[in-house]
Amino acid sequence: MIRGPDPIFVFRRCPVLLVILATAVFLQCSSGAPLRAQAKVSPKKVTVERQPLALDPLTSADRALAERIATEDSRVRELLGTGPHHLISVDLLFLKPEKEESPAPVQAVEIDRNAEVIFRRGEDESGVRAIVNLTKRTVTFVSRLESRQIPITQEDIVEAARLAVENEELRHELGTEQEGFTAAAKSSRGATGRYAVTGLRLFTQDEDDPCYKHRCVRVMFRRDLDYLVQPIVMVDLTTRQVNLERRDQ
Repeated sequence: MIRGPDPIFVFRRCPVLLVILATAVFLQCSSGAPLRAQAKVSPKKVTVERQPLALDPLTSADRALAERIATEDSRVRELLGTGPHHLISVDLLFLKPEKEESPAPVQAVEIDRNAEVIFRRGEDESGVRAIVNLTKRTVTFVSRLESRQIPITQEDIVEAARLAVENEELRHELGTEQEGFTAAAKSSRGATGRYAVTGLRLFTQDEDDPCYKHRCVRVMFRRDLDYLVQPIVMVDLTTRQVNLERRDQ
């Protein structure tokens, strides 16, 4: 004989079922929507632009801003004078915060972003160095540089190479290779195909030597992996003179 469910068990579960059904009806009536799974709406993603940190590399916009802040400073303009000048470099510069830090700081110390801007005067080849605080957009330090303190640039090396390949004596030394080296010298990268022209800044302690104050570059010519050993090519960018030297091997 098959017995039905225990009347006592059914009675005990009925109040629970009634409560669940009543709650479902209430929610459906209050929302006015059918009782079914509704599509999830993903929240909109908000892109927050991250503020640059003190040691983040400078962007092209940062470099342009640093140059503009420097050239607008009265001290920089006074040292540059009214003649032509050239921007040499804009580099990231890390400076310790002025605020002293305790052995166990209780809060983070804010560090400003700084850039070093160097100009070269066209009149006497001297330079001007400015420290620009990019965070506060101010110039914090300005000084004058001697010609030998100004770093050489890729543009300087290319200019020296072009002056060198125009020298008739050097062209004779290059022989059949002169066309390849001339093409490399006229390239903005200083290289093309198998040929490349590079250079190093020359320094001297001899005050009677023109390169003591002038911007001098030793130009080196390379084909594949081989360098031209003789002659030694030196270019004075200040006077635009090319000198060839030979040394006994």
